[in-house]
Amino acid sequence: MLAAVQRSAPIDFVAGKSLRMAARYHPTRQCVVFILAGIVLSLAFSGCMIGQLSSGEAYELSSLRIVFLDAPQIQAKYEELTGKSAVMMTPRLVLETQRREEVVVGFYDFQTRTIYCPKMDFEVCGHELHHAVLGQFHLHR
Repeated sequence: MLAAVQRSAPIDFVAGKSLRMAARYHPTRQCVVFILAGIVLSLAFSGCMIGQLSSGEAYELSSLRIVFLDAPQIQAKYEELTGKSAVMMTPRLVLETQRREEVVVGFYDFQTRTIYCPKMDFEVCGHELHHAVLGQFHLHR
């Protein structure tokens, strides 16, 4: 019975519009449509912004040389180039407090732009590569 009333010709009017027209253009529905459109647009624009995030730091090193040596060769080369002993007593860094013996396991020569490190020791070679890129970053006494 209710369905039959809704299908009949519009005879009730609200502010000059039929009930069907009033329901179609109800302000609440318009607000919902605008809100949904705003959400869709903001998601679309934020998706574009995500693609433009920082790609990190990029460095290009020209004429970087890497020499793979074993431990005794690295120590001998360090002593030859620096004139210092490859065996040191710590604390040589400001943050260390206990004294212990340390041996040079790899180094970067800033003058010749050469990394000296063991071939398969990625931690040491990576550390020296950071010196090549960033310079001196240890806190010395």
